Amino acid sequence: MTGTAAPSLPSRMRAAVWRGPGRPLTVEELPTPRVEEPGDVVIRVRAAMFGAALVRAVTVGHPRLSPPAVLGTLVVGDIVETGAAVQHLKPGQRVTLDPHPPCGHCDNCRDGLQALCSTKISISPGAHAEYVRIRPPVATHARPVPPGVSAGEALLTEIVACVLDATHTAGIGPGQDVLVIGCGPVGLIQVQLARLRGAQRVFCSVNHPGRRHLVHQAGGIPVAAEDLSAEHMAVLTAGRGPHVVVEAVGSAATYASAFEVVRDGGTVVGFGGCPSGTTIPLDLNAVHYRRIRFVGSYHYAPGVFEEAARLLETGQIDLKSLLTHRIPLDRIADAVATARRPDCLVPVVEP
Repeated sequence: MTGTAAPSLPSRMRAAVWRGPGRPLTVEELPTPRVEEPGDVVIRVRAAMFGAALVRAVTVGHPRLSPPAVLGTLVVGDIVETGAAVQHLKPGQRVTLDPHPPCGHCDNCRDGLQALCSTKISISPGAHAEYVRIRPPVATHARPVPPGVSAGEALLTEIVACVLDATHTAGIGPGQDVLVIGCGPVGLIQVQLARLRGAQRVFCSVNHPGRRHLVHQAGGIPVAAEDLSAEHMAVLTAGRGPHVVVEAVGSAATYASAFEVVRDGGTVVGFGGCPSGTTIPLDLNAVHYRRIRFVGSYHYAPGVFEEAARLLETGQIDLKSLLTHRIPLDRIADAVATARRPDCLVPVVEP
C-alpha cells in the first residue's frame, strides 16, 4: 500500500497518554503508525495544540473521549510516508491540517450545513505524539505550510478559520463598531479580522491587565471587563452601542452582557462554547422590538480554512505574539499547569 516512505522511520515512538480524568499525562512508547490504506499519510509532528478543551478533558473528562488515549487534533508536521493513492503530497513537505473537513454526504452536508458535518474523523493516534497517521478526507485537505510561516503559526490555521467564519456570519464590515468579549487567542484574532474587514472601532474586553497591550497591538481598544455595561459602551460609540458583539468567552454572564450592550438592529454572535444546559434570562420583548439578531458560530464553511491559510501566507494577520509557551513532549505532565497560567495564550506541544 505504500507509495513513498522515509527509510529511517522507527518502529516505536514516544506519545503522551491520557489515562483518565485527574491523572497526569505520561510519556509512553507506542508503535509508530504506518500507511495501511492507499489514501493514508504519516506525518512527523512538529507542533501540536494544547488548548482549553484539552485542559478540561485531562482534568474532568470528555464525553467523546475514552482513556487510555493520545489527545490532540490540531497538528503541523512533515510528511514522511504516503499511500499509493496520494499524489498531492510528498515526503519532506510541511503541512497543516484541516482536522474536520466535511464528508459531503451526511444529512447536514446535504442540507448545506457542512460546518456541522456529523461524520467524526480522527488522526491516529492523537497529535501529542512523534508521528501521526491521517486518512481521507483529512489527508485530502492537508495544506503545505508556505515559507516564512512557522509551525506554531500554521498550527493556528484552524482557529483563524473558525474566527473568520464568525466574522462572515456577523456581517462585520466597513464603518462598524464591534465589541469582542474575551481577550484570549480567539478574541485577539477576532480583533484583527474585524479590522481587516474595515470596522471603524473594535473594542475588546480585558480581564487580564497584561493583555491590554496585545489588544492595542491587534488594532483594538481595550475595555475593562467590569465596564461592559450598556451605558459605558454607549458613551464609547456615540450613544448607540456596537453594531456587532462577538461573545468569545462562553459564560452566561458575558452572553447576557452581549445582549445588553448591542445597539438597536445589531447582531450578537455566540462564538464561546458554554457548559451544556447553560441558560440566561432573555428579554424577548427587547429582542423583538429592537430587532436584535442572534446567531451561533461554530466551525466553518468549506473554503474558509483555505482563506485562513492565505491570510497567514500573505502576512495579513499576526499570530506570533499569541505563541507564548512551548511544551516539550518530555514535559507534557506540566501542560495543564502551563495552559492555566495567566500569561499563557497558546501553549504549543513540540515532540
